[in-house]
Amino acid sequence: MNRIRAARQALGWTQDQLAEAAGVSPRTVHAVEQGKPCRQTTKRRLLNALTVSWEYRDEYFVSARRVRPKLVSEPRSGAYGA
Repeated sequence: MNRIRAARQALGWTQDQLAEAAGVSPRTVHAVEQGKPCRQTTKRRLLNALTVSWEYRDEYFVSARRVRPKLVSEPRSGAYGA
């Protein structure tokens, strides 16, 4: 189960109540509970509303996907019958 959802339910809050307490939209709370990434500001607001320390953020939110830089290869000579 999603940690944000579990923390919200432990307080007996609805998504709308958490959204209001955090100052975000209910749609944002729903997206976060579905495992969608969000901004750092949103993470801070949600954790503050749930009274969870910022130090535990990695346990409550999915980590951002790391993207490797695209490797640029040298053009091959004669690759296309030249």
